[in-house]
Amino acid sequence: MMEGPKSAVFTTVRARDGHLFHLDYHLDRLSRHAEKLGIEIPDFDIPEGLDGLVRIQVDSNGAQFSTKPFYQEIHMEAEGVTAPAPRWTRKISGTKHGDWDAYRKITTDAFSKGADVALLVHEHCIVDGDRVMPIVLDEDGVVWISGSEFGGVDSVTYDVVKPHIEKSGFVISEGRLNERLVARAKEVVLLGTGMGAARLTVLDDVDIGDGSSFLQQVCIEALGEDWR
Repeated sequence: MMEGPKSAVFTTVRARDGHLFHLDYHLDRLSRHAEKLGIEIPDFDIPEGLDGLVRIQVDSNGAQFSTKPFYQEIHMEAEGVTAPAPRWTRKISGTKHGDWDAYRKITTDAFSKGADVALLVHEHCIVDGDRVMPIVLDEDGVVWISGSEFGGVDSVTYDVVKPHIEKSGFVISEGRLNERLVARAKEVVLLGTGMGAARLTVLDDVDIGDGSSFLQQVCIEALGEDWR
């Protein structure tokens, strides 16, 4: 039986040797998304000794924990393909909800093509990634992110690196990541719990970026040596 989006809320945390990185950010997002979905978060304890990608899910059975190995170790560079973005109602859109199979299928399809990631397209713009958030550095030095109204999911990794991006002198703007912006980008960086801060070099067999990696290095430094 297919589960609806309001059946569960989840977040996926990176863990090494029992330490869950940026757990406070993840629990805050879990709470925000649960409120949107009408799900009550019970009190729960984190199991000890977790390692890998840890999924914390809250559903009718309470808090559930599962782990899986990293899809891959963190990439410095990544190749991607595009896929149509799954769509839900406005209230559901942007949350980590219980009807996540569409994203899993997109990831599986991307891997089957030899790609590292899939970027999700709606109305000719990149709105999100299958498990990453793309950020685009344009030729004028402005960092662009897709506006939340287009359906992207909150990114914990972006929340962590954003102050460091701004401290480095970049201006961050929200807007449409259209084909022209991405094609002419100096850098496209992919932020995610499993991928870290990877630089997108190829998308649908088209070279991306001018080879520079300054924005990527800012993001890597913000995440911290121990996280990697």
